[in-house]
Amino acid sequence: MRTRLPFTIFISFLFLLSAQILFSQVKVDDKSSITQLKANLQVLASDEFEGRETITRGEKLASLFIASELGKYGVKPYGDNGTYFQNFDLLTSGYEIESKITLLDNSSPPISDFLFGGDFIRSGRGYADSSFAIQTTGIVFAGYGLTQKEFNYDDYVNIDVKGKTVLIFSGEPPRDKTAAAGAMQLNLFNNDEKVKLAKEKGASGILIIVDERLKSFWDRFKEFGTQPSISFISKQAQEIVKNIPVFTVGEKFVEKILTGEKYSYEKINAMIKAKESLQSFEIKKKLQYDLKPFSKIVSARNVIGLIEGTDPILKNEFVVISAHYDHVGIRGTVVSNGADDDGSGTVAVLESARILSSNLQNKRSILAVFHTGEEKGLLGSRFLTENENFMKGVIANINMDMVGRESIDSIHCIGSNKLSTEFGNLVKEINASTVMYNMNYKYDDPNDPNRFYSRSDHYNYARKGIPVVFFFDDMRTDYHRPTDDVEKINFEKILKTAKLSSNIALKVANLDHKLVVDKKPEEEQPRQRRQ
Repeated sequence: MRTRLPFTIFISFLFLLSAQILFSQVKVDDKSSITQLKANLQVLASDEFEGRETITRGEKLASLFIASELGKYGVKPYGDNGTYFQNFDLLTSGYEIESKITLLDNSSPPISDFLFGGDFIRSGRGYADSSFAIQTTGIVFAGYGLTQKEFNYDDYVNIDVKGKTVLIFSGEPPRDKTAAAGAMQLNLFNNDEKVKLAKEKGASGILIIVDERLKSFWDRFKEFGTQPSISFISKQAQEIVKNIPVFTVGEKFVEKILTGEKYSYEKINAMIKAKESLQSFEIKKKLQYDLKPFSKIVSARNVIGLIEGTDPILKNEFVVISAHYDHVGIRGTVVSNGADDDGSGTVAVLESARILSSNLQNKRSILAVFHTGEEKGLLGSRFLTENENFMKGVIANINMDMVGRESIDSIHCIGSNKLSTEFGNLVKEINASTVMYNMNYKYDDPNDPNRFYSRSDHYNYARKGIPVVFFFDDMRTDYHRPTDDVEKINFEKILKTAKLSSNIALKVANLDHKLVVDKKPEEEQPRQRRQ
């Protein structure tokens, strides 16, 4: 007797068969790919590349290595003047490490020198104007640096801070015994608002006492507080603002300032613990600033490779596969190699480019894009998306940022359905017919506090109304730490993600239409990645 397949199984079989016929997958030699991934990551995440920080020697070395690999794979250069590089200028500002503040009293010699990066660090966005960099000032303790007279609260009552340095706590006053604190506007507790108020009062410097939350992290916090800022150069005329020095200071510095004064640091902390109101007072000592601010124009670069489409018309449209190749560099003498963040995404894009270039089945062109400056605020992807002529032809972006840790069976899939229902469904279908990840969509929730959708390079494409998908492993243990090393990487997971991304890119590149964009971009500001 002949066995008959149940009708539902038969239909399922036909569906799978038709999916295979309609969707031609890329051909991958897993063993060869794993070897390639390991070799590339061992180079990129080595100490020789110095943590690949934007605008550094390590960034340039990494970009040269990526370009050389693309050349080996037959991927064409698509940057400036026939190269793989898209170069652009940035402005870097900071303080030289020799900067110091000296504590003085009426006797000599000075009480002590306090050093930038050890005893105090930059606070806020600006840097001291040269007119304030070398100065000697008096000191006033001004509680929390707040004024709101309608609630009968004023830390500046009966004190004169003009031409002096204001010493204040961050945060808010105790709530129990200061009735005003519970009712005051929360934005007043922001340090930027406190700085603005102190400047309005005529202060020539501000020292913010490290708060309780940061005391236990002070050593790590200092690493970030000494780093120069990096930003775009404004093309518009800027109002000249003479910034005063604003620093966060450690407890050792504060103790020395308050020793022998009306209230010691120990006494003030006891008052805070008892939820007593703090009294502002003038300090007998003085501060001598010897700051060395700098500002200079530097060069950064994205890396761009082209896998040209086979269709004479459709090749002028592009699918972008991307990762950021920069990391956080060297802190002190310790190199953070960023094997997962985002060495894993970088080698995944390289491998995707190698696979797709060897298959050459794409009608539309595919771009392998390696952004710099992601760790500085998505700078590389912002520059590219706002300045490249080819952007008008980009129809999708597949972004990989941290794809080599956590479970091999799952990956976070972010943003695929934000702009295009069709693209969201396509990503699901390709995953089901290839690597079969357990896709985690929890970070698509608009109420999720992490806001990962706006925190990697795909976001700058999404702002242009381009459908995106962001693959992410959510590794936290070694995030931005020197322990994010190659030895902890799961190369099989990187390969799975590269296969998935390559197949999505190929599918989109061969559609007989552009992806339907049926949703508007969200108005959400990019944020730096979690610290």
